[in-house]
Formats: sequence, C-alpha cells, structure tokens
Amino acid sequence: MQSSSDNLDAVTTAETQPAPAAQPGFTLGSVPYFNARPLTYALQEPLALLEPSRLATELSSGHLQAALVPLSEALENGSAYHIVNGYAIGSLGSVYSVVLAHMLPVVRLKTIALDPASKTSNQLLRVLLRKYYRMNPVYVSPDEAAEGQLLIGDPAISYRQSHPDERYLDLAQAWHAHTGRPFVFAVWAIRRDTPDPAALAQKLRAAARTGLAARDEIARTPFEHRYLNDHLYYRLEAPQKKAISAFAADLVEIGLLASCPELSYI
Repeated sequence: MQSSSDNLDAVTTAETQPAPAAQPGFTLGSVPYFNARPLTYALQEPLALLEPSRLATELSSGHLQAALVPLSEALENGSAYHIVNGYAIGSLGSVYSVVLAHMLPVVRLKTIALDPASKTSNQLLRVLLRKYYRMNPVYVSPDEAAEGQLLIGDPAISYRQSHPDERYLDLAQAWHAHTGRPFVFAVWAIRRDTPDPAALAQKLRAAARTGLAARDEIARTPFEHRYLNDHLYYRLEAPQKKAISAFAADLVEIGLLASCPELSYI
C-alpha cells in the first residue's frame, strides 16, 4: 500500500488530440502518457498525442513521419521504419505502469481482459503466461467479466492508487525474472520514406537528452520522480536490442509474429 507521499494526482494524461490525418501540420506523434514526457518535453514540432494502437495506425498510413510507437509496430512492420538509436521507453526491472491486476493467484486465472490500446503489452502478457507460466487463459475485452485485467500507462497508475489491496503482476519485472533481460515498450520509429531520416533521428536524440536532463522539472511529486528515474529506463543500447530480438523470437515461437524482422537502427 502506498503512503500519502506517493500521491499520484499529478500524474495526468494529456488530452488526446485530433487524428493527424485532419491536422496536416503534424509530423510527429507520441502516446499521451506521463512516461513519454522526457522524450517529448523538448520537442518544438506539433505533436499528435494518441493511444498506442491508433498512433501505430497513423504512422503506418503515412499521416506521420515519425512516432514513439509500441514495439510491436516496429516488429510487425520493420521494413517500413528506421528505429532511432539511443533512446526508447523501457525498464530494467519493475515498470510499475504495465501490470496484470488480479485477486486470485496468477496460475489460477482462467479469464483475462486485455487492453485494446496496447498491442505490445498484450503480446508481452501472452508470452509470459504461455511460455513461462505454462498457461493458456481465455482473453476477453475490457468490458467483459474477467478474473484478471491488463492495465497500462497512466490508467494503470491511477488504478493501483485506488485499489491498493489487489495483486499486481508487473510485466517488465516478470519478463526480467524469467529472461534476465530488460524490456522495451516503445521506440521512436521513422518512416523510411521520410526525407533525411538521419537528421530527424539526431533531432529526436537531442530532444531526449534535454528532456532526460529535465526530469526534476517534469516530475512534480516524489512518486513521479521515482517513476521517471527508478522504474523507467530510456536508453536503447546493446542489452535493449538483444532483448528486442529475444522478445521477437518468443512472439514467433508462440505464433504471434510471422518471423523475426531485420531491424534498421539509425
């Protein structure tokens, strides 16, 4: 149970903006979650804020040149994108904001409600339960009754605050416990048909450096400070790339990905 000093009221979700298709000025997109703030804080360009699944759709359709998309989009459409080297959204252990909420022990769960907004988290949960927990529960939509519920982002943080007595399986922590690897949830993906993608990648890296240095300004509560500094890891280096490859191989193994893509890091 959290103490009063962990009040999460300051963890707010930015309002979802209109689709980039209706706003020609948008070239970049991101998720509207607090965890993305250090990577977008210093950007001057108009930024479309959309839930992860819709963000992936807008990027793949060409309405955006680059976006901070779920890892699943980069894996499924790797030939369409360059992945920006150096920075991403991930965790070395507990991520806190991607969890399976449950009252029964995990191994007894028969039905689980997935989150349609995040394919990567849905896939990670399926990998964990199928390969490492040897489970094959029935997955349902959030509006159906279920014994477990997947929660992500700011809604997960708010839910954990208001339901301190429930049990939570932290997906990144479980992944690390079973594989010894970090996990990457989202990457900057640039469309390969974007003019001068290398220059755009440099701009995104520069913004990330500035934003990460400003985490003390971005965080307004003790919890937010711990969340940005202790739960989240923003570097995309060799261990993270190996973890991405391992996750892709697991997806192929359980039939959620046709083949492991050859990713282009720029």
